[in-house]
Amino acid sequence: MSDDNPNTNFDGVVVPSLVLELAAGRPVEPVWVNQIGGVTWSIDGGSEYVKYGPPHSEFDPDPEFARLRWVSAFVNAPRPIDHGVDVDGSRWLRTVGIPATSAVLDGWRDRPDVVVPELGRALRRFHDRVPLDDCRWEYSVDGRLAGSSVVPPPPGQRPELDAVVCHGDACNPNFLLDEAGRCVGYVDLGMLGVGDRWADLAPALLSLGWNYGEGWEPAFLEGYGIEQDPAKQEFYTWVWNAI
Repeated sequence: MSDDNPNTNFDGVVVPSLVLELAAGRPVEPVWVNQIGGVTWSIDGGSEYVKYGPPHSEFDPDPEFARLRWVSAFVNAPRPIDHGVDVDGSRWLRTVGIPATSAVLDGWRDRPDVVVPELGRALRRFHDRVPLDDCRWEYSVDGRLAGSSVVPPPPGQRPELDAVVCHGDACNPNFLLDEAGRCVGYVDLGMLGVGDRWADLAPALLSLGWNYGEGWEPAFLEGYGIEQDPAKQEFYTWVWNAI
């Protein structure tokens, strides 16, 4: 449920009764509103978070809960507590908080010289540390385009696969930074699965322009440790935009 144009205008946002119940008297405040009408709530100053939103293909707490339980053994990701469906059909997922800040908040957008290379290094650490052989989920081209009006190109017309466990939504907001600007956590892992590393690199590079301005792709790729691949970037940008 990432949103590269973060909405922190919370006028008219009402705390759902279920979120108040989960908070059990602790302070609650909204920290993020996304484009599909979902809200992320902070409980007790960030000790816990609740993602709460309408049914949508981008937010399914059941598989995200399972993915978080699995991937947390390899990288720092929110530890899931519980999840479910509210009486009105809204979905929710509660996790333990990570004491860090999104890479697009709290002034980090004004520090691309610090943030962008670290985002590249952080994505590379994710790809290197999460074991490919143990992952039971996919982030394949066919799976991502299934149900859409877009016809996937035949295998012979696709770039050669360089398989890793993909984050699944590697846009800049989903990387958490400490006070020194080092990435210390990854969030929004509901689409995690095996795919090509450029399936993550393409949206990560795309979102740089939205968040930090133009011209930062070389710094990101240097941080990641990979050469530019225009064909793969174009293909996986097309897949990203086609969904």
